[in-house]
Amino acid sequence: MHDEVRQLAAMVRALDAGQIIDVPEGALDPRTQGWVAALRGYQRADLIGSVRAYLRHRGQWEGAARELGIHRNSLRHRMGIAKELLQADPDDPDVAANLWLALRWV
Repeated sequence: MHDEVRQLAAMVRALDAGQIIDVPEGALDPRTQGWVAALRGYQRADLIGSVRAYLRHRGQWEGAARELGIHRNSLRHRMGIAKELLQADPDDPDVAANLWLALRWV
């Protein structure tokens, strides 16, 4: 599984911004569809955008919050909600990699 994630990550890095490709079936953790659906289903804040910014900034609160135009504590709150919805830790490298790749297509 780790080799497949590395290959897929290399493919994604080679993409131009906004370019879309089909993800090979089975390439991502099977939980990713549920993770994206859970984030999408939350109505009170843009959790997809928040998680995407958090992952883009590799867990750095300040940069991610600045990108979103919110206070870092607001981002911390959102990430706490996201962690509960995901039932997984976005700071876990395997979760982060799979979630990042899944959110590239959302």
